[in-house]
Amino acid sequence: MFRRLCECVEMIHQSKTSSKLFVERIDATKMNYKKCKMERIEWIEKYLADAERMIYEGELENGLNVLDKLLYEEPGYGSLHNHIGWAHLYHTRNTAKSERHLKLAITFDDEFAHAYLHLGCLYIRLARYSEAIGYLKIGLTKVNANKLAILQNMAHAYEMLGKFSEAIKAYREAMIVSTAEYEIDQLQAGIKRCRKKRVVLFFTL
Repeated sequence: MFRRLCECVEMIHQSKTSSKLFVERIDATKMNYKKCKMERIEWIEKYLADAERMIYEGELENGLNVLDKLLYEEPGYGSLHNHIGWAHLYHTRNTAKSERHLKLAITFDDEFAHAYLHLGCLYIRLARYSEAIGYLKIGLTKVNANKLAILQNMAHAYEMLGKFSEAIKAYREAMIVSTAEYEIDQLQAGIKRCRKKRVVLFFTL
C-alpha cells in the first residue's frame, strides 16, 4: 500500500498535466485509506500531539523524528502531512518541504482547513500573494476553519498587492468574528493604514 501510494503521489506532483489515470489511482488509494482512517485516528492523533508538544518545548529534532516515523505507518493521513508542513514552515524554515507536505495534506483530505491556512501563510512569506489568497478563500469554506486567522492573512495579502478596498473588506469581516479587544484594535489599524495608502496612491498616479 505504501509503495503504491508514493508512486501515485509522486507522479501527480511531478507531472505537468494531471491525467485521468493518475487521478483515478490516487482516488482509489485515498478510498482505501479512508476505510481504516477512523479506527486509527485516535492513536495517531496522540502521537501528533506529543510531537507538537516536543516542538513547542524546543525538542525540534525529537518532534520531527516522531512525525517522520508516523509517515511510514500512515503515509496517507492528511493531518500528519499538515503537522509536518506546519513544523517546517514555522520551526525549520524549510519552505519547499513545508509546501510539499501541506499540499499532500489537502490531497489526502481536502476538507482539512488548517492546511489551507498554513499554505496561505507560506505563500505570503514567499510574497506569492495571489496564490495565498486562493488557498485562504478555499480554507474559509471548510468546517472548523479559523476564520479570524484566514481573514487577517487575506487582508494582509490584499494589502501587499495594493488592493486596498479588498483588504479593508477582509479586515472588517475579521473584526466581526473577533471577540478580543486587542485583535479588533489591530484590525482597525489595518483599515486605517489601507485608507492612508489608498489616498497616497491616488495622489501619486
